[in-house]
Amino acid sequence: MRNQLKKIERLDPVIEIKQKRVDEEATFLGEIRREKAKMESDLVSWQQRYIDGVARLNALRESGNRSMLAALESAVDHARETLFSLFQRLKEVDGIEAAQMIQLIMAQRELSAVERLQEVHRQRFRKDLERKEQKGLDEIALRRFLQSR
Repeated sequence: MRNQLKKIERLDPVIEIKQKRVDEEATFLGEIRREKAKMESDLVSWQQRYIDGVARLNALRESGNRSMLAALESAVDHARETLFSLFQRLKEVDGIEAAQMIQLIMAQRELSAVERLQEVHRQRFRKDLERKEQKGLDEIALRRFLQSR
């Protein structure tokens, strides 16, 4: 009985550690998602800059005024390169996010396994307690029965 109670108590610090790991993994995943959201916002911004630059470049080419053509082409090229590098980085962050999600799921599974083990020990403890209580009640009932004869 005391042994089962010790088993239950010994799992408390393990559960705390596992819960702390789950919290840390979730926090890190949140940071990754915030970074990803910022990158997506930047990607949309640069995409819009690129589209606007191409539109201005086409309008400039049609107008016949070629004075700013080289500078505008250079700006559009820079926007395209930045857009491409942001897209590549976003793909990398997607991979990091997926890996972190796996880490979080693994940490949650470990926590769940330890919690289930502790619950099994608690159920065994309750059953043993009920058995001992019933045994004590049976002994009392038997004594009363024997005294009444």
